[in-house]
Amino acid sequence: MSRKFLASLAFAFLLPIPFLFPLFFPLGWIAFLPLFWALERCGSLRHAFLLGWFSGWVAHLVGFYWLDYTIRVFGGFPYGVSEFIFVLFGAYSALPLALFSLLVRLCGLGPLSLFPALFWVAGEFWFPHLFPWYLANSQSEFLVFIQSADLVGLYGTSFFLMWFNSTVSSLIFDRERGARALLANAAVLSAVLMGLLVYGYLRLQGVEAEMRGARTLPVAAIQGNIGIEKKWDPAQLKNNLLAYQNLTEKAPRARVVIWPETAIEVWLPEDLQRLPAELLPPLREETFFLFGANSFRGGRATPKIEAFNSAFLTDGRGIILSRYHKQVLLAFGEYIPFSRLLSKIPGIPPMDGFSEGRGPTTLDVSDGVRIGPLICYEDLMPELARAFVMERNANILVNLTNDAWYGKTVAPWQHAWLAKWRAIETRRTLVRVTNTGLTTVINPKGELVKSLPIFSPGILTAAVEIMEGETFYVRFGDWFPWLISGAALAILLWRIRPRLKFQIADFRQRI
Repeated sequence: MSRKFLASLAFAFLLPIPFLFPLFFPLGWIAFLPLFWALERCGSLRHAFLLGWFSGWVAHLVGFYWLDYTIRVFGGFPYGVSEFIFVLFGAYSALPLALFSLLVRLCGLGPLSLFPALFWVAGEFWFPHLFPWYLANSQSEFLVFIQSADLVGLYGTSFFLMWFNSTVSSLIFDRERGARALLANAAVLSAVLMGLLVYGYLRLQGVEAEMRGARTLPVAAIQGNIGIEKKWDPAQLKNNLLAYQNLTEKAPRARVVIWPETAIEVWLPEDLQRLPAELLPPLREETFFLFGANSFRGGRATPKIEAFNSAFLTDGRGIILSRYHKQVLLAFGEYIPFSRLLSKIPGIPPMDGFSEGRGPTTLDVSDGVRIGPLICYEDLMPELARAFVMERNANILVNLTNDAWYGKTVAPWQHAWLAKWRAIETRRTLVRVTNTGLTTVINPKGELVKSLPIFSPGILTAAVEIMEGETFYVRFGDWFPWLISGAALAILLWRIRPRLKFQIADFRQRI
């Protein structure tokens, strides 16, 4: 077994560990060292591509180990087929790392060892992940370091981590580069790191002061803990609803009562004006009710019926005040990637799915409180939370989800760790209300301040801060990865320019 292969395996296991165990976040600062060592010894670009692809494939299978269970239970696929889809997912998701490895082998580390950071951020920004994750997510527990997300999003943290990895790789493995150049590289890197830490410390103090001066909204988040064996079982629908109603009756006084995604297991007409009395929990007249349910548009007289994963807001009497339809659908649960290909396999269930909602729509409570609803894994997508704040002036974010499909794995916790970035980017409180956990409140600093135990019924009450204003990231969006992508493209064109000139000259001679 070659040393390059062993090094790629070491990288493949180092990379996902902080995503599974956040306290191991320091590994994110050195995880790429074995890969850089192996790439330097690859004999060709093809070998570098394959090495990166294999490493990424193993890393995704380790980091998303729980996905096989989810595909089988949530997607309804039998044993064998679910494993096949899981392997395909890993192979597809490894493509960015394969391309990254090829580019590093082609272009090298570059001045100040910056090239890998440029290529990595460009790949994160442009590649369409089925489940969005970023290198920056490995640092979710290092709060003082990740506060720059309100300036550049999480891409800034990804950039610095990769830059640190490539710089350390140069210091350890690059014997051709002069000592003066290496020391200059380390000095610049250290200065930037110090700036990030100082900014993070000062920003945490400033946000804390803003939170103390902000008005608050009393909320009650209800975690019903309805297992997947009971969910959508016609024989259990009444008991499932009663579990949420009983918990709501015991909840302390709150301005908004929140139930999670599809807590009401009855299909509702999209244009419903009032929630039926039998579905309404016991509420005070001044209380607002936010809940998740599946809804539909159309009927027998229309050529097509559309289905939506929705959030509804009512007043204390059940009058529907507003609604929101999920914009980004979940692969394997709400739609099936490569459905045309998979439908040809015997035993595959029907491929009908949900329709996408259009645009950010806030759910507005009295006194100027505007809730930006995020359903399921929409809280993992920076552009959605940003759109709610920038376009609709949302001053609180609420995530409704049902993570029971992940089983008793790290995934419910992982979901919350990845979601905390939305609170930092927008400086908004994020209230996550789930069926089985993790129901939690994440404050604008990115701290999980209050949580319920997973797979246990409970009531989470909190007075959450209503924050105003726009961060630099909300106002200007993904300017940083756009800038990085332009630089990466320029470097690539510069590096392949001699080959292009040769091919053009050869073509002219032939014609």
